[in-house]
Amino acid sequence: MIVNVEREPNRSLYYLGGILLTILEQRKVIPIEEILLEVQQQINEKIHVDFIYYALDWLFILSLIKIKEGKVYYENKKVNSTQNTAF
Repeated sequence: MIVNVEREPNRSLYYLGGILLTILEQRKVIPIEEILLEVQQQINEKIHVDFIYYALDWLFILSLIKIKEGKVYYENKKVNSTQNTAF
């Protein structure tokens, strides 16, 4: 799912995660219901909501977002990937 040569690149977690981070850098907080619409507007095509959930999971694991009460919050942290800690 992260990189799949048989799938279109705009379905990869890297690409969708980048789109989500761009949206969150501008809005800081966004309701989960609006995320799919925002992403579809940015890439000019419809995608299944599962792709968004996978990308959100990936960003959450990286500690770049938090989800609380139906909203996604951008966590503007620098991450040290060698130690897997935020500083």
